[in-house]
Amino acid sequence: MNEKIICDNCGQENPINYLQCINCNENMKNYDYYKKDFKKYYKLFSNQSLEILKQIPLTDTAYDSILNSIIEIGSENIPAIPEPPSIPVLMKITKPYARVQYDQENKHPEYLSYYSFNRIFINRNTPQNMISGAIIHEFGHHLFNEIIKQSIMHLLNVEKNLYIESFAWYLTLQNEYLQIANEYVSHRVQEYFTPEQFNGYTSLIQLLNDHSNLEEEKIQTALNFGNVISEDIIFIMEHFITRSNPANPLSIQNNNLPYNIMKVNEQTKLNAIYTIIYKTFELFCKNKRDMLPILDDLNNSYIYYNV
Repeated sequence: MNEKIICDNCGQENPINYLQCINCNENMKNYDYYKKDFKKYYKLFSNQSLEILKQIPLTDTAYDSILNSIIEIGSENIPAIPEPPSIPVLMKITKPYARVQYDQENKHPEYLSYYSFNRIFINRNTPQNMISGAIIHEFGHHLFNEIIKQSIMHLLNVEKNLYIESFAWYLTLQNEYLQIANEYVSHRVQEYFTPEQFNGYTSLIQLLNDHSNLEEEKIQTALNFGNVISEDIIFIMEHFITRSNPANPLSIQNNNLPYNIMKVNEQTKLNAIYTIIYKTFELFCKNKRDMLPILDDLNNSYIYYNV
């Protein structure tokens, strides 16, 4: 799993979805990855694939392997001793996962940063002392997405491709409850590593306010799910970085959320991930023609941001 592409210029191994070497920045002839091939789409969302998902559960052993696969993507940058999350350190460790760059087009001037299709964008007006926290926040979004990708890859025993990436993007944002879980994850991870740069669960609260008609029980379930996923993402990141000020006791600011965030056990988490993947995959398998334009649109976004 995690197929690599070798840079002809320096010999560096790169993630299969990269067009620019993470070591020497040389352009690599890897455009085939971003070619839309509808045969791959129909092969991925086949009845055979759905049957495989029915037969293979997501076990704790498998999930440990998935987390280790994600860590392995950046294994060359794992320090002997994890370092505080300075901007240079974060730029280095995120490079094999997602490219960090300034938002030259100023697409979202209201945000300090945002994440889109394997790219982390920093607003040019973001204060220097807030950039580390912003990168960590968006990296949290990427790693949540990567957990879904790697879970699909493991369950179906396939390598990463453009359709898996787009499917994972669709899955993590397909409804307001998963958006809530996704946003909680990033805030929680940012709060853990850079508490001094954390100004509350602002975008999550805005999301809740914008969707005041949502079911309270489902919101609670989404937040609990986000909480347990955030622990896994913290586990991944702790291979690379420490908390910015580990001497201070961790300040949990959940008190500005009108919910009591609870821990869920490992099996409940695994069941939730599996169910989300299976139900969404089943939707695509049973509605291939209707869902193809949606995934094709997401493919176009991946191509736009990465080619």
